[in-house]
Formats: sequence, C-alpha cells, structure tokens
Amino acid sequence: MKYYFAPLEGITGYVYRNAHHKFFPGTDRYYTPFVAPNYTKHFKTKEKRDVAPENNAGVPLVPQVLSNKADETLWAVEELAQLGYEEINLNLGCPMPTVARKKKGSGLLKFTDELDAYLDGVFEGIARRPSDSPPVRISVKTRLGTDSTQEAEELVRIYNRYPISELIVHPRSQEDLYKGTPDRDAFLFVWQNSVNPIVYNGNINCAEDVSEIARVCAEASRADGGAGEKAGKQLECVMAGRGFLSDPSLVRQCQGGELISARELEAFHAELYEKLSETLPGSAVVLSHMKELWYYMGNMFPEGGKCLKEIRRAGNRVQYEAAVRVLLSSCRIVRPGSGF
Repeated sequence: MKYYFAPLEGITGYVYRNAHHKFFPGTDRYYTPFVAPNYTKHFKTKEKRDVAPENNAGVPLVPQVLSNKADETLWAVEELAQLGYEEINLNLGCPMPTVARKKKGSGLLKFTDELDAYLDGVFEGIARRPSDSPPVRISVKTRLGTDSTQEAEELVRIYNRYPISELIVHPRSQEDLYKGTPDRDAFLFVWQNSVNPIVYNGNINCAEDVSEIARVCAEASRADGGAGEKAGKQLECVMAGRGFLSDPSLVRQCQGGELISARELEAFHAELYEKLSETLPGSAVVLSHMKELWYYMGNMFPEGGKCLKEIRRAGNRVQYEAAVRVLLSSCRIVRPGSGF
C-alpha cells in the first residue's frame, strides 16, 4: 500500500512537510496546497516559496493546481515541470464555497460540459508539448459531485476519456463538505468502472480504516467477476489529510509500527515551532498557525480537554509553551478510532 498526504491550505506548507518527513518517514507522496494560476501568468510569492525545489529537498512532492481554464493550467504545468516536477495534480475536489462558487474545485463538477472541455484542453495541450520538454503526468483529485454523489456515473464517463495517471477519489459531494461518512457505494462504482488507477481518500483515521477500504475493494473485485486486468484487482494507494494531521505517526502504524510517543511529538512540535518562527511574520501569526494544528493533533488527547483549552487561550509565547508542556507531560496519547 502507498500513502499520500493530502494538502490543507495554511497548514501543510513546506515547513510542515519537511518536519513530518524528517520525523515520520514513510509517506510516499505529499501534495502541495493548491496554486491558483490566473490571467497574469504569475505565481504568488507564497506559492513560489511553497513549490521551490530548495524548500522541498528530499520530500516526494506533487504540486496541485486549482483552475477551470486550460490555458492557465497549462502555463502552471509548464512552470512546475521546468522546476523538475514530473506529476501535477488538478484539484477538482476542494469543497469550500468560496472556491466552488467560481466553478473551481468540486464546484466545476456540476457543469459537465465545461469540465469535459477543460480536461480536453489540458490533455490536448500536454500532448502538444515539444518532445524535448520535461516529462509530466497529470493526476486528478476529485469529489463525486457538486450537489450529490449520484453525479459519479457521469463523472466517471468523462474521466475515462483522458489518460489520468491517478484519479484520487473523495466520495463526498461539494455540498457534504466534511460532514457524515463518505459514500462507499459511490466509491465502489468508480473503483469498478474507472479505466484509470484509483486512490481512495476520505476519513482515514487509523490503520483499521485502510484495511477496511482495501477489503471492501477486494471483495467488490471478486464479486465483479472480472477477467484480465480486473481479476484480483486491489486497492494500492490511499490518501489522508486530517487523519495524518491528527496523528503524524499514522503511516507508520499502517505499516505495522508504533503509535507516536510523547517524546516524539515533543521533538516534532519543537521543530515545527522553531521553523515557523523563522519563516512567519511575528509571534501572533506563529501562535495562530500552531493553534490551528492543535485543532487536529488534539484528537490524540481525548482526556486533554483542559490543557487543549489553555493552548487555545494562550495570548503569548510563554503561555503557549507552558500549556504545551503540561499537555505533553500529563495527558495520555490514545490511538485514534475509525473514521468509518
């Protein structure tokens, strides 16, 4: 099984990725928070820093692009390919209303003619690149609809027209945001009908969740009675975002290793805290960033409510550092429960 780390805007930038890869190696790919090209054909300064090869040395990284215009996407693909990236991921999964209202991310999925035209333009442009251009693959991260996962059937028909290197499927609709549980039946429909390699994404919170979705896929393949390539088809890749943020050692656990220790978490936290202090403008921004991270990591401490509250209330570095020390020294880390 391969493990991919999904991006979360404002959290999983290069500082986080470097620290996570240093302390918890084993993740096969990290994906950047999306870059959003526009008519100016320039990346923002923050985007440039995040994809700069010198800021990601040794980290297996795939940049993600958010757009609904083929020409802007192709410009971004070329810029990123020139930096040495061999795969670019198209974001058709972001559910945030501010994105979806612009027909971007999962907001484009409802407009199937426009989605088809966008993908056609991108893949036609890729095919027309000069033969001496750096090689590049195009993967897609998608939800299974804007209003409902019942849109999955039409989306699969569209995706099957294109040589997508991997189709990363989060089986919720845009309207679902992150509520409820993923639509397993909708995912299995895609799993059984896609001609492109499939990656599962959604509610991976523990090693048992990986085993469960792999089991379900294997059973579906056997029941399908397929021959040739479909015979014995197995799920080979999963992607998680919130689950990996909540427990940085989750990949290790999925590979049969140990739950994170308080000492490991302390060292990981110290590295992040130090590097963010060097790169972010001022203590207030650093503390805001760390508190957002504790929103996820706090899930490892079901008995740490009081300490976590003190972390959230901390108004300066002294208060914050003291609250973190108390949490790590007095509260027990607990293996997370299933997301299914």
